[in-house]
Amino acid sequence: MAGTFHANMHKDEGVGTVPGLPPPDTVKPEVREGRIVTTEAPHPPVAANPPAKAGWRENGGIDEEDDMHQDLLSTYLSDKYFGSWWQNAGIIFFCCFTCWVLGRFGAGFTSVVFILAICSTYYRTSIKRFRRRVRDDILREHAKQRLETDFETTEWLNTFLLKFWIIYEPVLSATIIASVDQVLSTQTPAFLDSLRLSKFTLGTKPPRIEQVKTYPKSEEDIVLMDWQFSFTPNDLSDLTARQLKTKVNPKVVLAIRIGKGVVAKDIPVLVENMSFSGLMRVKIKLMSQFPHVKTVDLSFLERPDFDYVLKPIGGDTFGFDVGNVSETSRIFR
Repeated sequence: MAGTFHANMHKDEGVGTVPGLPPPDTVKPEVREGRIVTTEAPHPPVAANPPAKAGWRENGGIDEEDDMHQDLLSTYLSDKYFGSWWQNAGIIFFCCFTCWVLGRFGAGFTSVVFILAICSTYYRTSIKRFRRRVRDDILREHAKQRLETDFETTEWLNTFLLKFWIIYEPVLSATIIASVDQVLSTQTPAFLDSLRLSKFTLGTKPPRIEQVKTYPKSEEDIVLMDWQFSFTPNDLSDLTARQLKTKVNPKVVLAIRIGKGVVAKDIPVLVENMSFSGLMRVKIKLMSQFPHVKTVDLSFLERPDFDYVLKPIGGDTFGFDVGNVSETSRIFR
């Protein structure tokens, strides 16, 4: 009786309606020794999700070995022959052919004027669009030519450096001190007790990029520029009154410790008021892997101008500038 009631439930209500039983598509009833036994059918394999397409190469179907796929038309025609010139020729042909067809079927002058109005409106809109594109192309090409012949100012970048330098300079100075002290500790001569940087600052006035010349026709993975670079912290002409109150000049103090134990003495070597300017060529080679910059080449195209004050003895109080001694000897020669 119980077996009959169990079979009727499967027949009338379906297997999936009984709580605790698997769905109907996964159940296969079998008769074993006069009893009905249900077994689960194997689940079909779940298809793996296809990998996501990232970047313009995969989404565009472009092979890395052939970056720019060219069809037959782009192979034999230059860029100046591309455009919508064939549309203007097509509207003229459409106007003439439609007027001829209307004339063959006996249409009047009104229908011809209507066709001419439609075609003239389209032609005028197309010409205005063509002239706008030509003007934009001319301005763009003229701007590219000026990049190769003229220098452009970068006041927007200098404004950013002026505000960013105040925040970043203490971090940069601390990083330089940690790196240089590590090298000096391993390269200290035997007759000296220690060498270390006791003071290091590049001042509150940031370097400036006066002018930039860009070469847009360089190789695809090369960025080539000429920078008119200057670092003149002693020039106060472009500083405001608030900046003058908090101005700090560049200063580097190398502490040389002579002697051992109690008789040891620190001799400060002071370098301050550093400044330089020159024309620098910047060449950046890019690559596809992170960090996407393979090499950075920096070289001066002209002889740069360097200036500094070196006081090897005496420090700030009794130190004298070595440059004054060399300048005096040059005059007496």
